[in-house]
Amino acid sequence: MRITKSYFLDSSIYDMNTKERSLLVSWIIWSAAYYMYYPFISIYLSRFVEESKLSLFFAVFQAVSLPLPLIGAKIGKGNRILPIIVGMLVGGIGMAMLPFSRNILEATIFMSLNYFIFLSLPSYYSLMSEIGEGTITRIWSLSILPSIIMPSLGGVIAQYLGLRWLFVIGGIILAISFLPMANFSYISLGRISLSFKISMRSFLPSILILPIAMEFPYIYLVVYGYFHLTKEIVGIIATLAEILGIVLSYLASKVISRKKYFLSLSLFLFSLTSLYFLSPTIAIFFGCWEAIVPLTLEYFSYRKTVYDFALINIMQGLGWIFGYLIDYLIPNISLLLLSSSLIAFLLGLIILFTKD
Repeated sequence: MRITKSYFLDSSIYDMNTKERSLLVSWIIWSAAYYMYYPFISIYLSRFVEESKLSLFFAVFQAVSLPLPLIGAKIGKGNRILPIIVGMLVGGIGMAMLPFSRNILEATIFMSLNYFIFLSLPSYYSLMSEIGEGTITRIWSLSILPSIIMPSLGGVIAQYLGLRWLFVIGGIILAISFLPMANFSYISLGRISLSFKISMRSFLPSILILPIAMEFPYIYLVVYGYFHLTKEIVGIIATLAEILGIVLSYLASKVISRKKYFLSLSLFLFSLTSLYFLSPTIAIFFGCWEAIVPLTLEYFSYRKTVYDFALINIMQGLGWIFGYLIDYLIPNISLLLLSSSLIAFLLGLIILFTKD
């Protein structure tokens, strides 16, 4: 996927064709649900397991999801909308059921169901790529706009209605996100064979996911506890983090030929999160992950078929698992955040000084 022009603010949604609008609306609904509940998942799960072991929880969820992109690709070979329907519907049900967990086993089952969204990703990405070059980045940029308000809204709901209602509402919204795709027309992939082209570059997305995965379960939980914040404040910090990610992604898309330098910059800024003890606002630099993920796709890969997208999703999944396992092996959360920041900083240097 090589993009030479940004469409983030240069053209409106009305310039999109019907297919692109359907994909965008579906992703915006998904995004609205996700950004409403995700800052509070670790806070909720910490009632079932010690904070230092939360990463093992997330590693289990990610391991369950690891084969789902490949399964989704195989299903999508005959019907690319079916994995989207099943993945988003099951994912939403899992999130809506999470607050009714009575023990760690039930919480694990419901969170694993939530991760069924990975079933849908190869279909989503392949449908976007067929519309034209740049469509994935355009939809990604527009779809994360709900992150400006939804974490704060989630904080208000959690503070005044409780986490149960937050996850139920978020799960319902997630479950209906497939609806704009229900009548989507697409090209059949019946003659495409299952094949992967695996090289050393295929594993690079896994490495770049590591620092994100290491911090994901803890960054908001740490500032929440360290500074004795309310859930509303946590939501506001998460919102500011996403705004930073949006700005970086947009600027990178304006000068996509310099994506290498923006990827390095995003990693350097991400590495500042280890300074969280200075101020809770330092956590906003975690939002750089919103730029790191798409820039990784831009810089390292050129993906077109549903099976190629499945491969990169699996590789990213491995990165999440390894990151979570590292979390588990480092019980000291402060040391963990320092380690993830160091990895991000070193990766930024490597990319900066590596010849294209």
